[in-house]
Amino acid sequence: MSISWKTQRAPEVVTPPPSDALRKAGRAAFVWVVVFIAFHVYWACGGTFGFGDATETQPKVDSLAKLIFSVVVFGMFAAGTVVPLALYQDWGRRVPAWVLAACCWIGGVLLMVRGFSGVLDTSLRGTGLVRNGLTGLTYKQELGVAHPSAYTIWSGTSIDLYFTLGGILFLLAAICHRRSRRRATPGPAGPDSAV
Repeated sequence: MSISWKTQRAPEVVTPPPSDALRKAGRAAFVWVVVFIAFHVYWACGGTFGFGDATETQPKVDSLAKLIFSVVVFGMFAAGTVVPLALYQDWGRRVPAWVLAACCWIGGVLLMVRGFSGVLDTSLRGTGLVRNGLTGLTYKQELGVAHPSAYTIWSGTSIDLYFTLGGILFLLAAICHRRSRRRATPGPAGPDSAV
């Protein structure tokens, strides 16, 4: 009498191609990042558009803390450039889905917090509800001028709104990525699935 053992192999999970919604969300987030980086390169080269009356466009890296901050921000720029592409490119399927999802959620939340807090700060100062805004800094301490022009305030608000837009795009990409992953996950095995 011979005993045969049948081994069942787990079904391979085939990742379906990204949905149109995920492609659009990834592309929109990528375009946002390209414009974001282009402005930073422009400012690093001495450009001042968007800064209004501010006396300096580049922070001085004169301490270890500022150097570490700069390195972290550079890493975020790199991740922010690669992640939206990885969401819908074939090579992106080699990146663990949880890494892409975490980067999208974290990036989206950070951008939203940064953008919304700036808009709120300007609103509180402008309405007079909180004289020195959320930071407690005067305009002189923050911008280098005691009484900024309307151009400066609108420039700052535009930058804050651009951060908010980036947050929305990255969160939208995270939501589309989640839906795409759910579509790829097979349903629960029923009683007839055992062979």
